[in-house]
Amino acid sequence: MIVALTGFMMCGKSTYGRVAAEALCVPFSDLDDHIIEGFAPGEIIREMGEDAFREKETEALRRFLEEDNETIGTCAGKASCTGTDSARVTAILALGGGTVLREQNRMLIKKYCRVIWLKATLEDSVFNPEWAHLTASRPLLAGGDRERITRLYSSRIPIYESVADFTIDTSSKSPELVLDELIRAIGL
Repeated sequence: MIVALTGFMMCGKSTYGRVAAEALCVPFSDLDDHIIEGFAPGEIIREMGEDAFREKETEALRRFLEEDNETIGTCAGKASCTGTDSARVTAILALGGGTVLREQNRMLIKKYCRVIWLKATLEDSVFNPEWAHLTASRPLLAGGDRERITRLYSSRIPIYESVADFTIDTSSKSPELVLDELIRAIGL
């Protein structure tokens, strides 16, 4: 089984996914890395537009889930790996913040994955002053217009809720606590 992490931009999908995969001795993959090798999602959106990016994202998701998931790598095999919790988990995949917007993507994700929603507040993620440099680099967050970003975030919440098998509210939690909850959710 593949565990897919979903949530709004900058909620920690890639960061927590990597650490959890290492702890569970399973491969980790970030969907963004499978879209167009050598190009960041922001570059594709700026150059080709969001619709073109979403098409490429859908194709990368389909390819990963239906063809490539057996070849994404292996864990380093550290002695600290839990092993038993990951017996049924074959990989952890960090989805893009908007991957679940398309119905066909949601169908693919639900067919192949257990989905965990990392639910972060905007204050803890996008509007966190520590992450301002990252927010500025994302075309969909460009300009930092709080009202527009809040509307975008709010419009996605029902979609994240509909696809999630499990939700982890990351608000006001230490990274260690979030990681512990994530590993327990993966092991369910």
